[in-house]
Amino acid sequence: MQNARYNPPQRIMVKMCWAVVVAALACLTPAARAATWEQPAAELAKQIAALSGPGAVKLTLRNESGLAAVEIPAIQRLIERDLRGFGVVAGGKDSATLIRVTLSENLQGGLWVAEVVEGTETRVTMLRVNLGGATSASGPPNLVVQRALMITQSDPVLDAQIFTVGTLARLVVLEPEQIVTYVRSSAGLAFASAPAGGGWVEDQRFAIAHTRPYPRDMRGELVPAAQDHLFDAYLPSVQCAGTNTGAQIAVTCADSDDPWPVSGPVGNQVAGLVGGPTGVPQRAFYNAMRDFFTGVLAPGYGMDLPPFYQASDIPRPTGTGLLLNTVDGRLLLIENNTLKPIAGTNDWGSDFAVLRSECGSGVQVLVSGSGAASAGDSLRVYEVVGREAVAVSPPLPVEGAVMAIHAENNGTGATVIVRRDAPLRYEVWNGSALCH
Repeated sequence: MQNARYNPPQRIMVKMCWAVVVAALACLTPAARAATWEQPAAELAKQIAALSGPGAVKLTLRNESGLAAVEIPAIQRLIERDLRGFGVVAGGKDSATLIRVTLSENLQGGLWVAEVVEGTETRVTMLRVNLGGATSASGPPNLVVQRALMITQSDPVLDAQIFTVGTLARLVVLEPEQIVTYVRSSAGLAFASAPAGGGWVEDQRFAIAHTRPYPRDMRGELVPAAQDHLFDAYLPSVQCAGTNTGAQIAVTCADSDDPWPVSGPVGNQVAGLVGGPTGVPQRAFYNAMRDFFTGVLAPGYGMDLPPFYQASDIPRPTGTGLLLNTVDGRLLLIENNTLKPIAGTNDWGSDFAVLRSECGSGVQVLVSGSGAASAGDSLRVYEVVGREAVAVSPPLPVEGAVMAIHAENNGTGATVIVRRDAPLRYEVWNGSALCH
């Protein structure tokens, strides 16, 4: 400790008195703080017991809040004690019932989430907790949004992804009428054609042939493809395929009404996931005239889904879920073949991407703001805890309007497309979550 002071040995009595005081405080502080958590622990235990019923259970507790680590064992003991009062006994290693308790917090205060897992079924209950003065200094959220400019141009951009073959990294930019590829500039050289920000030099251009007119609101996505080619590009009524041919690529396009991938090994996803809760890649039918997905998935989950703007796989405690935002502003999660509403998304815009990071739980969602584009936009990082989206970063102001957010192929970042006016230009950013 920097402020520790070491006195000469002649004041033995003073030191003994201080030792008694410190010991007394050490004894009193846990008891005093335990009393702080009596009521929320009892209420959470009551809610858990209502879901699980009596019997032996396995109980785990994880702290994702600003509470000091020394307080967690006392909270767990209180919950276990109160559970026993309802006939729920923690410690059953062979029990088929698992109870996961997560202590988290958001801007409104503490949020304790309990998940009762029995087989393939997960039931969730949440309790808001007044953290009061018992918490350690909470300070600002523990993540920040980091962004780095890759390119800027006057032509509209729908998506941009980096594809690597061998040692060559190629930036592929999807526009409404063409696909443009870039390669990295050599160190120390200046190129007149290099876009500002990332040192990318234009390499190839491919016109997108389409026989049907585009809708007013354009959307497009670039996704990594199967082994026989490098990437697929999806636009309204058009699909293109990019094939690697050594130092160059070849692109072919054709009219298509095939559904777009929204999960799994190919699609706008988090790297390492295996295709949603069923392990099968999901595809969604896009309504080009309305600029949203109809809600019809293939192969689907055997349930009716509302129309939605975007979807992505997201790791969950019991496997993989599918997160989607509906056209009426709701965020839904398909988990264990159950459709669950997610709270805490009032400030979400229509664009998001799931990220992997070394921060927090390791999985976050990068989200655009819900405000009017004329007033500027924003980017913010959330974690989905139980059935609530919890903000874990302050909002990052964006000058202009966020037009699209697409998860990067490696899942650790996202491509953010921003449109700025006066003069009109489009910026392509790499966005990620940085531990604060």
